[in-house]
Amino acid sequence: MVIKQHRNFVDKYGYMLEWSRGDGDNGMGDAVARTVLAAIIYRKAFFIDAIYMNFLSFLNADSWHPMRHIETPRTKDFSRDHTIWFVIWLCYFGDPEKALKIPYRISEKFKQTVDMWLWIRAIAKNRWIDRFMYWAVASVIMRFNNRLNRVLRKRAGIESVHYKDFEVTYLLTEKELFARIHSAPSYIMDTQAFMIHCLKDGWFKGRLQKRMIPLVEKTNYLVRKLMNDKLSDFDHVAMDYYTGMDAWRWGRRLDKTTDIEMNALSGKQPEYNMDKDVLSMDLQINKI
Repeated sequence: MVIKQHRNFVDKYGYMLEWSRGDGDNGMGDAVARTVLAAIIYRKAFFIDAIYMNFLSFLNADSWHPMRHIETPRTKDFSRDHTIWFVIWLCYFGDPEKALKIPYRISEKFKQTVDMWLWIRAIAKNRWIDRFMYWAVASVIMRFNNRLNRVLRKRAGIESVHYKDFEVTYLLTEKELFARIHSAPSYIMDTQAFMIHCLKDGWFKGRLQKRMIPLVEKTNYLVRKLMNDKLSDFDHVAMDYYTGMDAWRWGRRLDKTTDIEMNALSGKQPEYNMDKDVLSMDLQINKI
């Protein structure tokens, strides 16, 4: 049997990176989100501190100059997704109220969206009116995306497969290509799940959790776990035997709408198999 191993590794700055399959920056462009996730999963100080040092000027002096990575700052195109993951880091390891001082224009390339702006206020102010406003907008978006995705996949005859059978498909029919291009992007679903997870428990959070669950496959155990979905005995067995994949499975669908390579892992894995470890870790907030 060919042993396939995950690609995660920790650099000298404490960031969680990912070996590139070919030429690339080993995931430096996505280092913030991946390192925040590593901090949540493993609760190790060097992951937490890497994000703290990245945002040091903001945390201490409200000066917003975030970096994708120390060696690849790319401040001009610092993204909404990475900003959201920084706010999630604040929920776990800092002061969420600090997020209110994040500027509307995140970088030269990106501005906050309406739902992101509302979510930050729902997190930071922790008032029912702010949670209501976020719920009112986000639930409509999620309902639309759910219906759109179902129609597109049904029209194209796209079905999910077992993770060990998944192979990225490059040659698609016109309907399959249309579905891939126009489906709501699956790579934001795990981020959306953590955003909802960070909200205060209550009616609005519960309704958003129920809206989130139909957007992912039944085998997306991480999102279902974060959304407080009821997992069966079969689900728990499947989670125990899950080996992980060499890409972050929980932010992707195992069907033809996914356009990146993902391979099931086999054999003994080195440290930091996040794809599997996240299923067994305590993801609750304020438990360092």
